[in-house]
Amino acid sequence: MTAAAPSPAPSPWHRIRRSAPVRIVLYLAALILVPTAFGRATQALVPPAPSTLHLILLPAKNLAMAVTLLAVYALLVRVIERRHAREIGLRRGAGPFLVGLVIGAGLISLVYLVLWAAGHARFEAGTGWSGIEVGLIATLSTAVLKELLLRAVLFRVLEEIAGTTIAIVLSALVFGALQGANPGATPFSMLARAIEAGILLALAFALTRNLWLAIGIHAGWNFAEGSIFGAAVSGTREAQSLFGTELTGPDLMTGGAFGPEASIVSLGFCLATAGIFAALIRRQGHWRPPRLRLRLH
Repeated sequence: MTAAAPSPAPSPWHRIRRSAPVRIVLYLAALILVPTAFGRATQALVPPAPSTLHLILLPAKNLAMAVTLLAVYALLVRVIERRHAREIGLRRGAGPFLVGLVIGAGLISLVYLVLWAAGHARFEAGTGWSGIEVGLIATLSTAVLKELLLRAVLFRVLEEIAGTTIAIVLSALVFGALQGANPGATPFSMLARAIEAGILLALAFALTRNLWLAIGIHAGWNFAEGSIFGAAVSGTREAQSLFGTELTGPDLMTGGAFGPEASIVSLGFCLATAGIFAALIRRQGHWRPPRLRLRLH
């Protein structure tokens, strides 16, 4: 009998692309570079305010950047993992995205309802509907970028490395630490954001294995908070908002300069929602057990 020919040795690229740490670095580096490169390439295309074209071209630019980010991620998955990026598929994600928008906007609305009932929130007329679509598209673009980086890349690959629990904890801690660069950030606001958004949005991804539920929650929360209620979103206020909101009272209730995201009210509602997501994931049997592997398929 003729001896079977030995299988060829794997190429250097094959070994590199299967390395989990290298995979994370490649994804993050590419996705972080996209907004910078895109911004420079399109800088001259959007005239500054108060040009009438500003309110038309700025949302178009932000929407185009979101599409570019998704396309770059899909290309990276195809090249590195040799598969289709089903986790960003819009056909399966359209429904979860709409549900996420409702959940995100609903959660922050409940926060304001509690603060108003407790006498800590007072509402007044804002700038109205004019320009509010700019905030909506900008919020969506930002949500796409952050969810790609923190959930589609960091959480997803960490889950393959170490299981669901460790991936949730580590990706949430990274998310919370990044909040330290925002105006008005405190150790408590960083911890609150790690628990509220870091854990909740990781669970949203784990529940559906599709990024659009997390994108919807992220965008719905930020849009309602900044462009509807006119409050600080992680320390930053939108230029246009439907209402103006004045918060008074202890920082523990109102979030202080960082905004109501650092409030115990937000923390409570987000933890309750996260608990529901976690229970659903357990029921589905999709909670991946702890393990450790640095070579991926």
